[in-house]
Formats: sequence, structure tokens, C-alpha cells
Amino acid sequence: MPYIRLPQSGRPWFIAIAGAIVGALFTYAGPQVVNAMDRPSCAETVMQAVSTETTVNGTYGCFDRGLQLGLLTIGVNSDSSFADRIGQSGEYHFLRKTADGGYVYEYDRATTPHDRFQGMFSALSLPQTRIDFRHGNFLAAWNEPHNLRKAWAEISGQTQNTESRLFTFYVGPDGRITAIK
Repeated sequence: MPYIRLPQSGRPWFIAIAGAIVGALFTYAGPQVVNAMDRPSCAETVMQAVSTETTVNGTYGCFDRGLQLGLLTIGVNSDSSFADRIGQSGEYHFLRKTADGGYVYEYDRATTPHDRFQGMFSALSLPQTRIDFRHGNFLAAWNEPHNLRKAWAEISGQTQNTESRLFTFYVGPDGRITAIK
């Protein structure tokens, strides 16, 4: 019985893998894009100002008149004074929109800040491994302790000892923040 030879190509596997990657991307990025489009610019501006010690233009103007009067009581009357009195190094991210129209952000401030990537390199013993390779001592390079769990803790910021706070902003029809919880 004669056999019919079918062409074999890696193309179907490539298409299947590419389809899975694109599907995963849409699954993850789709909700993120919708959330990003729904966030008010003033809430983003204020969170950016809270998470940095440098002046962010437009921060003070993002508060309605009542909140600006409240800020005056603590000495904040401009973008630069906001940065001086309130701004701290940290990271923030949008969590969700509440049922009553608030926008919830999480702010993380490191209490023991340090360079994450230097910590990762140290956890993986990369400086010592590099020296071992330079000297041709491959066995010593292989036996260096490469702590992946500690490296991941460095990359993800777990070793920064972060202090987290939640902020909920309520925005008026003019786009300014009317209340903070």
C-alpha cells in the first residue's frame, strides 16, 4: 500500500502557540484597558503626587474649594508645598471603582527602601559567580548558592517592608476631587 507523504511544518504549532499568547494577552489586558479609560485624571495626578517627593503640576488644582481650604490648615497651598508636606517615595496602583462612584487606589511606601535589582543579583550570587567564571573556576561558579526564592522576594518588593494605605477618591462633575476616604 503506497503512503502519501504529507508536508510537515512547524507552522500549525506556531499558530496554536501564538493564538494562546494573544488570547492570554486579551484576557489580561482587556479589563486593564477598560479600567485605565475609566479613571479620572485628577485622581491619577494626586496619586502620582503622593507617591513622589518632586512637584507634580496640577495637583493642588485637582481638589475642589472645600478640600483646598482643608489643605491650607496643614500648610499646603500649591503644588510644591503639596510635594514638600505630603509627597513620599512609593508606588501606587488603581484597584477598582466602588459602587458609590469612588476610585480606590493602593499606595505602598517602602520602610526599608533599597535597590531591588542589586538585591536580586546578590541573592543569585551573580557577582561571585562572575568572578569564578573569570578565574576559570567553573565548579565554584556552579556551587555558588543561587537563592531563587530570595531573588523573587527582591524583585517583587517583599524585602522592602512596605506600608500600604488605601485611598478612595470621589470626583465631582467638573473632574475635581470632592472627597477622600
